[in-house]
Amino acid sequence: MDLYISTEGASIARQKNSFLVKTKEKSYVLSPEKIESIILESNSSISTPAIKLAMEHNIAIAISDSYGNLVGHFCKLNYSKGAKLRRKQYELFASRKGIEMARRWLVDKIENQKNHIDFLLKKRKKQFLDLALFNQALKNLNAIDLNLENYREKIMGIEGSISKVYYKNISQLLIEKWQFGVREHRNAKKPYNIVLNYTLGILYRLIETTIVKEGFDSALGIIHVEGERKNSFVYDFIEKYRYLALETTFDLFNENLVEQSFFEYENKIPVLSIKGRRAISSYFRDVLNRGMKVGERVFSIEDIIKSEIKKIKKELIDSEDDEIEIKEEYEIEEEEEKEVAENELFTFV
Repeated sequence: MDLYISTEGASIARQKNSFLVKTKEKSYVLSPEKIESIILESNSSISTPAIKLAMEHNIAIAISDSYGNLVGHFCKLNYSKGAKLRRKQYELFASRKGIEMARRWLVDKIENQKNHIDFLLKKRKKQFLDLALFNQALKNLNAIDLNLENYREKIMGIEGSISKVYYKNISQLLIEKWQFGVREHRNAKKPYNIVLNYTLGILYRLIETTIVKEGFDSALGIIHVEGERKNSFVYDFIEKYRYLALETTFDLFNENLVEQSFFEYENKIPVLSIKGRRAISSYFRDVLNRGMKVGERVFSIEDIIKSEIKKIKKELIDSEDDEIEIKEEYEIEEEEEKEVAENELFTFV
């Protein structure tokens, strides 16, 4: 499960081989065996022994702000696998094969956006007036000559333009109370953008934590290049899975699950209240744990995301020994994930 710490003044300490979580009202003792990650979302504290306990059990610790944005994280160092993998990562991401891979992720993103709007309009028996724009964007994206020096700018230009069309359609499908004019990122003022930023923040944390745990350099990107003050590989990889946050956010508003009490003001800027964060995190966690059939087996969406990152790693590390090690590691994690699935999926303190 994921442990979210959102209560002001909460603290995490180590009690023997367990975590002791304290708030003003209560205290909890939690086994590290059942925790996959710890997310600190408020002015809380964690002791050095508790951090060491987390590292011993390979539990990632993430720190986020009131908007759900990742500020920083702790995770266990793995020097033996990291050096070889990162060297291979640098080679792949600079190659045509790597660029093609990132372009496919963006194609998937636009396909998912198109399918989402198409599905919603069909349910309302309305015509999809912008369908041709999506199809043209996909055609243009696939046609870009990757040998051009400015291929990145061309790719991001197409993606940015069609995203505006997507958000325009989404806003028109909302009731007037929740409609928005433009897509806001940091310091968003419109409720829809605030909730979307938060769900994307949860997805971002999941992907970044997995990427770092596997030993990749999260700052080295393909389309989103380094030096942009972001973990570029995370921004590249998240593209094909953004639909999870996009569709979840729309469903929350469309099903009237968002309340005015989900929002409060911080320095005159609206942010999510603890109640809002809990409700949204719970709903999105259910989405991520939803089963999806792959071949003859059913996996959670979260497991599929992690598996794809492992697959990239496996393709990069060539030796048979490394592949056996990865396979064994995955089987162990799969058993652990089954055990977690039988218990609580997350808790919010």
